[in-house]
Amino acid sequence: GYPKMTGTGDDPKVNRMGLENGIRRLGLPFPHQMAIVTGTIQFVGGLMLWLGLGTRLVAFMLAVIMLVAATRNFVEKQFLGSADFPFSLLTSLLALLFLGGGALSLDWLLF
Repeated sequence: GYPKMTGTGDDPKVNRMGLENGIRRLGLPFPHQMAIVTGTIQFVGGLMLWLGLGTRLVAFMLAVIMLVAATRNFVEKQFLGSADFPFSLLTSLLALLFLGGGALSLDWLLF
């Protein structure tokens, strides 16, 4: 998410321009702004998941992003080699959404 958030990086698979092009192909409005928001959710949300802070909310937001990514990759390129990784992330995020962060998370310690 960091290259998408900051606009750095040369690899079109992981930089903001590649994400903007993907958003344009989906026909969604404001691709530049959506790419920044998506990258920020991925970067900050990943840090929050790592800490176990706001686990269910962050897992939901990231699951929506991974659902779009898995669906787009499946439609454009089939499942294996393209949609399998976002789909596996989606299933992991859904598990975090339903089960929460667990006993070692900051959610558990603070709330």
